[in-house]
Amino acid sequence: MTQTTSSFSVIESLKAGYFEADIKGHLLNCNEAFAERSEMLPNEVIGLHYRRLIDPKQVTTLYNDFNAVYRTGEPRRVVINFARHKSGGFRTAEGVVGPIKTPGGEVIGFRGMMFDITERVQNEMEMLAAKQAAEKELAIGRTIQYSFLPQRLPKVEGWELDARFHSAREVAGDFYDVFPVSNGTRLGFVVADVCDKGVGAALYMAIFRTMIRAFAGINTVANLSLVVTDEPAAEKTSESVVFRKQKIMAVGAQPLLNAINMTNQYIARNHGSSNMFATVFFGVLNPQDGKLIYVNGGHEPPMIVSRGKELKRLFPTGPAVGLMEDLKFELGEVELDHGDLLFVYTDGVVDALNVNGEQFTEERLIREISESVGHAGDVLHAVMASLHTHIADQDQFDDITLLGLYRQ
Repeated sequence: MTQTTSSFSVIESLKAGYFEADIKGHLLNCNEAFAERSEMLPNEVIGLHYRRLIDPKQVTTLYNDFNAVYRTGEPRRVVINFARHKSGGFRTAEGVVGPIKTPGGEVIGFRGMMFDITERVQNEMEMLAAKQAAEKELAIGRTIQYSFLPQRLPKVEGWELDARFHSAREVAGDFYDVFPVSNGTRLGFVVADVCDKGVGAALYMAIFRTMIRAFAGINTVANLSLVVTDEPAAEKTSESVVFRKQKIMAVGAQPLLNAINMTNQYIARNHGSSNMFATVFFGVLNPQDGKLIYVNGGHEPPMIVSRGKELKRLFPTGPAVGLMEDLKFELGEVELDHGDLLFVYTDGVVDALNVNGEQFTEERLIREISESVGHAGDVLHAVMASLHTHIADQDQFDDITLLGLYRQ
């Protein structure tokens, strides 16, 4: 049952471990590459049962592999953890075990060729450990990030407020927030989208959210010369909006302007080199009369819909927040009547891709909102269901955030 010298030369050149064993598993022959897996010489290995050379936990598995070769008469791929007698630990080898047969076809033993894969296995284990550690850190980051989102939306008499948030990755650059302003007499709400995705965007999401909240509570007097629109939505474009100016001292305007202007200055001055910015829609609602003042900093224009018909779009009143210092942000004003729904969203909605690379589109979004008009929660649920159907098995392209405000 021995190989010729030339055969052994080929095996040695491949740095492969070769062995032969009888039907009971005792080693009959091997080369040095095989024996050194257990830090032994060939004459120390020959005569030993294979159980003496391997990880005890692997005895049953390897027995089943040898038994399969015996029963089928066909070679079988195996992985063996060799016990290292002197240094401790294991060397891992991968290869093929086949049958030794008599001329009549009876299996009377086994022979195999094994290649050392210890380093590869160790590298894979290290990569797996690193991956698991990274996933754990991301999971912690996701938990922390979700804690920035409102745990419960406030209940406001005569109004229904609802929101949906679905990140494309473990952490997201989108966020929404709802909080009282002007000593609780007004309701402030924010929907924002930090440029890019992933960990970097998530870090800046936390900064933007914190700054907007903090600066909205500062009582610094802001310039309340408002630029308020009264032109029909059909006559506007996303590039230009016609405004008329009027001087008003609206409650909630000061915290709104403080939040946007100060956040812009902070980001531009302290993080300008990172080129991070966010599109932001920040609205302040008077729940008593339905008047809403807002700043749209380069964000997707929210829709006002009533009874299935789009009434108005709230186009940008300034650029994205954080692009550079001293940017100008104007205030817009609109009034929500009974039965009106304000729908705010991020671009991950209309840009969502299906398996064919087709976007969800703004047209389909408008159709979904119109066909499912009703309470805020009903509309948001219908839009998300349509999005999930559209995306299906395709990886989510971008973060998705929806917010609906409905006047009963």
